[in-house]
Amino acid sequence: MLSTSRFSLTDSRNGRILLFGFLYFTQGAIAAYVLIFNNLYLRAFGAAAWQLSLLNGLLIIPFILKIGIGVLSDKVMLRLPFFGAGHRRPYISLGLLLISIGGIAAAFVPPVEMYPLFVLMALFIALGLALYDTVADGYAIDVTPAEEQGQIQGVMVVGRALGVVILASIYGRIIAMFGWTVIFVAVALLTLTPQILMRFAHEPAERAQSQEFSWEALRRLWRPDIFRFSLYAIVYSVAIYGANAIVALFANEGLGQSLVAVGDVAALGGIGMVVGGAAATYLIRRPTISIWQQGVWTAAAVFTVLLLMALVASESNIMIMFVLWGVCLSASELIYITLAMAKADRRMGAGQFAIFMAISNIGVGLGQSASTSLIDTIDFRWIFVGLAVINLLSFPLLAMMRQDDERDPNPLLTAVSGN
Repeated sequence: MLSTSRFSLTDSRNGRILLFGFLYFTQGAIAAYVLIFNNLYLRAFGAAAWQLSLLNGLLIIPFILKIGIGVLSDKVMLRLPFFGAGHRRPYISLGLLLISIGGIAAAFVPPVEMYPLFVLMALFIALGLALYDTVADGYAIDVTPAEEQGQIQGVMVVGRALGVVILASIYGRIIAMFGWTVIFVAVALLTLTPQILMRFAHEPAERAQSQEFSWEALRRLWRPDIFRFSLYAIVYSVAIYGANAIVALFANEGLGQSLVAVGDVAALGGIGMVVGGAAATYLIRRPTISIWQQGVWTAAAVFTVLLLMALVASESNIMIMFVLWGVCLSASELIYITLAMAKADRRMGAGQFAIFMAISNIGVGLGQSASTSLIDTIDFRWIFVGLAVINLLSFPLLAMMRQDDERDPNPLLTAVSGN
């Protein structure tokens, strides 16, 4: 039976901000290792570009499986010892547990000498993160009023960015002082606090009729406007995450920065993410600025910063570049996830949102795998130029999606964008 406790963090706006902010802070803290140091870890042990490319490509598989995870969470109530029963809370707790187990196991596996086993452990961590992330998104859709969705998504983006800010610099120093093994243990320990917070959140004993699972909600995704939205998801994520996969490698190998220095500039990038997320959240709530205008501005900023990275980035200005990149990264994420949250039908909120995220993760996989596979043969700067050109496709897609919304207005999108 689902919890019927009188007190729940999800019952108030501040409680929702605390819960989802911290859930995504933890995700950012884990991402600080995965996105910044994982490739550096493999290179430190002599891994070739093809090994980085293969791992980055394979790590997307659990996130593509988010489609099935979301549908499962929407449809099947899970009962687990210690974690209780429900459509959301026990799934989130299980995902956190998988991350802990995978992190501790990976600490004792040589990444190159036992490459297949290391890949398996990395996939185990990624599966836990995909489970945790997917169902947390569904939980947010379930408990957040429409008018708060942009704000809660902003809190998620900023919370994740703060996790990157705080942990990126700390990771670099821990590695320099104690070696790499300690980092994996730290990743495992980071999952404990959200486990505690989940004890103070509950699900209603009965799901509202508007949230009851429906296959019709799945069939309604087969529409031209969703197809265009999906193309945008792939284009934006190829450009953004293809570049993000190599910015730390560029600082380390292209500009000669130490691991501590890379951690510090990555932390500054995290500060940029906080600023970008906060600014984008503020603009989304402005009644005179549509989310489509904000999307165009953000795409233009991404194009500009990628060209700056290619043309003028140096050891003396790399900190500024990372801050600007962080602003672009979080602002782009917020545009996409806000659109996805508004388009998700609450009858299968986690399932549809997971489908949208899985589609963008196809782009993430393509971008990360392609960019890391090229670093031994093509100069980093030319890779940034190529990704900037791909990003130009965002402009016509945003224009077409705006026309779709004008023909058939989405009331949730109207509430989110403040128009």
